[in-house]
Amino acid sequence: MKILDHAEGLTMFERSIDRVTRISALAPGFGGERHRAAMVVAPGDLPATDPFFLMADDHVTQGGGFGKAHPHAGLETVTFMLNGTMEDTGGRLEEGDVEWMTAGSGIVHAENTLVSTGMRLFQLWLILPEAQRNMPPRVQILRRDEMPMHAEPGAVATVYSGKSGGAVAPTMNAVPVTLIDIQMEPGAVFSAQLPASYNAFVVAIEGEVEAGALSEKLSQGTVGWTGPMGNGDSVLALQAGERGARLLLYAGQPQHMTVVAKGPFIAGSVEEMAGYYSAYRQGKFPHAGTMRPIAAYG
Repeated sequence: MKILDHAEGLTMFERSIDRVTRISALAPGFGGERHRAAMVVAPGDLPATDPFFLMADDHVTQGGGFGKAHPHAGLETVTFMLNGTMEDTGGRLEEGDVEWMTAGSGIVHAENTLVSTGMRLFQLWLILPEAQRNMPPRVQILRRDEMPMHAEPGAVATVYSGKSGGAVAPTMNAVPVTLIDIQMEPGAVFSAQLPASYNAFVVAIEGEVEAGALSEKLSQGTVGWTGPMGNGDSVLALQAGERGARLLLYAGQPQHMTVVAKGPFIAGSVEEMAGYYSAYRQGKFPHAGTMRPIAAYG
């Protein structure tokens, strides 16, 4: 850990990559033979990944109907469209779009879903703070072309949540979260500034990058984690390799709580979990397709 001096006389922590994991091998998914999935963030170690519960990497080799309508409660899902399109009764997501769905007290989504051939998406599950776990559900659609951007020489960051430089996303967060898509030319340097208290991970989508104070090498398919460092500000230095790089940076405020997870629900207790199942069976969850999505600049 290093401490850098700001021009204003303040201090900033310089982050390092604490551990490196790899996106798991693709395996058969829930969508039949044409669907394969892998884990980017595996569930089961929330103290290390908090507030991120899991993240899946979904691939579809042939377009058409995909999955079935299903519920969520007690969490947020963040669906990032890497390639292709996905459309359901709630609308259409194009490449580079993000659906930020706060399930809260309960919601049903993915009704009549159609996907394109070659579709690939990341879906992240975020735990909700205890005070917001049963908030009314909402759906935000973040269109890539409408998101603010932060440019440095040879690098462009699209900010979907949180901020980068002077670019601040309008996304509403129950848990403070930063989500940035960083595209870098060969040899380019980029400084990602984050609250020092955030837990963060970088997913290398394309190319190779040296990350952090120790210049940890991250190549396509690897995930570099950098943990909380205390209060104040921090910076994660990135330098692209000779082929350039594309990275997704996720960072969020840990919630430091124990949760109960079962199926599509995350609860604070066994009793709360039972309440979710009961409410769903009684048809009390609203359907995402009937809700008006909140556009980032709508």
